[in-house]
Amino acid sequence: MIIPAKKLTLITIRESERQVVRRLGELGVVHLKRMSEEEAKRLREAELGRSRELEETCVKLVEVWHALFKAGFEGERGSYRRYIEVKDRLNRLHAKRAEASHLRKILIGVKSLGEEELPTLGLTEELFSTLIIVPRDEVSKLVGRLRRLGAVVRHAKISEDEVLVHVIGLREKVKEVHEVISETYHQEVSLPDDLPRNCGEALSLLELKLSKLNEEIAKLEKEMGRLKEELIWLVGDDGSSLTLLKKLKGEVLKLRGELSIEESEGGGEEVGLEEAEKLLKEIAESYNSIRSKLDWVRRESDRLRKLRSFLKDLVEVDFKPPEIREYENIDLFMGLVGGDKLEDIRRAVSGKPIALDAVMLRDGRALVSIACLKDYSGKLLDLLRSIGFEDLTPLLRELPSDLHEAWRRTAERLEELRAEERRLLEELERLRRRAAPKLIAIYKSLDLNLRIEEALIGSLRTEALRIIQGWVPSDRMGWLAEKLDEIQERAGGVIAYRFESPRPDEKVPTLLKNPRLFKVFEPLVALYGWPGYGEIDPTVISGILWTIMFGVMFPDFGQGIVIIGLGLFFAYVFKGRFLGMNSKKIGRLMIGLGLSASLFGLLVGEFFLTEVQPLFPGLRAGWLEDPGGVIWLIKVAIFFGMAQILLAMSLSTLRELRGGKLLDAVLSHHGAAGVIAFVGFILTAFHFLGITVIPGALEFPELGMGALTSWPFSLMIAGFAMMILRPFLAREPLSLSLGNLLELVIAFLANTFSYARIAGFAIVHAALAMVVHRMMHANPLMGIGVGLIFLNLFALSIELLVCVIQALRLLYYEFYSKFYEGSGMPYTPWRIR
Repeated sequence: MIIPAKKLTLITIRESERQVVRRLGELGVVHLKRMSEEEAKRLREAELGRSRELEETCVKLVEVWHALFKAGFEGERGSYRRYIEVKDRLNRLHAKRAEASHLRKILIGVKSLGEEELPTLGLTEELFSTLIIVPRDEVSKLVGRLRRLGAVVRHAKISEDEVLVHVIGLREKVKEVHEVISETYHQEVSLPDDLPRNCGEALSLLELKLSKLNEEIAKLEKEMGRLKEELIWLVGDDGSSLTLLKKLKGEVLKLRGELSIEESEGGGEEVGLEEAEKLLKEIAESYNSIRSKLDWVRRESDRLRKLRSFLKDLVEVDFKPPEIREYENIDLFMGLVGGDKLEDIRRAVSGKPIALDAVMLRDGRALVSIACLKDYSGKLLDLLRSIGFEDLTPLLRELPSDLHEAWRRTAERLEELRAEERRLLEELERLRRRAAPKLIAIYKSLDLNLRIEEALIGSLRTEALRIIQGWVPSDRMGWLAEKLDEIQERAGGVIAYRFESPRPDEKVPTLLKNPRLFKVFEPLVALYGWPGYGEIDPTVISGILWTIMFGVMFPDFGQGIVIIGLGLFFAYVFKGRFLGMNSKKIGRLMIGLGLSASLFGLLVGEFFLTEVQPLFPGLRAGWLEDPGGVIWLIKVAIFFGMAQILLAMSLSTLRELRGGKLLDAVLSHHGAAGVIAFVGFILTAFHFLGITVIPGALEFPELGMGALTSWPFSLMIAGFAMMILRPFLAREPLSLSLGNLLELVIAFLANTFSYARIAGFAIVHAALAMVVHRMMHANPLMGIGVGLIFLNLFALSIELLVCVIQALRLLYYEFYSKFYEGSGMPYTPWRIR
């Protein structure tokens, strides 16, 4: 049953809006709504829930107002001028923010490539370097082709669909590389000249720029809201508070995650927005300070551990390092490279004024020492790094030439860093204990305020008032009115409200109230579509019909008991989700299907595919071998289908009458005219074939072609004539009606015989039982193994699933399609717990 809803319009002063909305959430019976454009016009406002489109409408409204009432607008000319200035400034700032965000994404990608310095892009005397952004699904193909050309390619994901690719290669290959790149969709990346060369410094500078842009945008958006209130009177929320709350909540969640703070560690009173920002800033600054120091200590420790291992390798091979110091015209480099790359380095420096020496270490890497002229050192380093050279010169320059002394100093420094790491971890734990209650209190307050802002985003406001609309079930109106009156008394009349019926063009949420036994079938209805306002709730009828159809198609007492057992397991034992669905709901549906299968199994005499004496009068064991039994089952299925189609058409007629559509209720193909035509069609067919419905009680004589002169045929013609009359009264094209009529004649036949599948699946199930019976007589061992075990498992898996789907198909396409649209939306009251 559908509970009708009434529209609640509530007006409160701005100072009390949050308390009022919070109380609505605590009451939990109002389905909040966004006001439509038509309602916005009625209230002389702009609905900012559709922000961009409506923003343009607001501006046009102000401009038209200014043009029409220029003489009376002089006092607000300054506000209008400022409005235009702020709007233009915001457009420019949004563009700058988008550009800065894009650049930030690129810099993060560069850092992910392992670069500490921003790459030098373009051509040098021997190399070229380029940065591009390509679609994710094109990366592997592009990288493979570039590497076959001898280019060094590194890439990093910068978004869900984009990848940053850095390509370095010899200058002589640049044309071929660009030809390959041009065949793939890509964006060329250029880095601003004013950025610092260090990646970390560039990112910090960009973060600061973005922060300032966001602050200015937030400030201007706040001013924009105030100006619109002055100029346009009623406006909606632009979501700026929502954005800030989401940002703060994200920061709290990040800090909670990094400090491993559970919700049980906190509590306390609610925290205001300003105080929350202040506390968060303090905690974040303390945490970031400790975290940055800790990260540096750990990076330095990792570096020194690698150095200690490296020094140990040098001692083992008795390496005497050259003195690394500043020379006037010469630069000296030392570093590591993979043993397989050593020959590439030798070839790269051959024929050039460069001295090179290499020592192989025990891990397969080579320690390379290189001396060259200062003028050539920068280009040489770029070339070596493209091959995989790891420069250790700055590190070795700090160490003494005695390797044993260097190893000792490194070990001492490592011990100092370990002590510093322990101290920082203790400081971090103290911060965690101190910040936990505050962060949880902030999180709860932000979560509450975020929910309130989400509710307010669909409402309207003036400089002094807030207008909220929502839907309330008619059976809760009295209770809600009492609660609203209590708020009014306690707050001194800060709210006013009214209830009204929805307009015909409004989409109203619907609340279903069905007997507990049938609530389990509501998901089946929702799967087709939620009942709309003014529709008939088919839940109870659907539950009965679907369960009966399944039982007839899957009649087995033993297997029905198994299905009931599985249903009990899923409903009351299994706690997770099954096949992505709620296991409790699946279990309850299975219990109903199992009961139906068991009942019909007793009636037709099947127990785990073993034939037993049927309880249905007139049936005997092995009824499938009697052609009369099969024909009887097919007739029952078709009669059942006819009854369903007539029921669906009757419900369609009732729906149209309730909606005040008398013409459709009487003359439409799913209305009274359709019922008359279908009854005439069925009775004509019965007279033509000579059908016996109930032996001795309801039998039709076989008239053959004489059925065309019988009264049922006249009844069918009368129904079709009523349908043809409809377009004349409704002023619709006659050709369309005639086309629908021809389609309807075919549909009558197809829809009716579609229900024969019910008998078909019942016959298949009985045939499996017959196979088991004969196998048991022929070979008991095979009968037990293949028949009783395998075929029962087959029936309880594949056949069970097929019967469920076929029963749903008949329900949706043969029954629902006659009267049910399912175009509504569920009633979901806004709640705060």
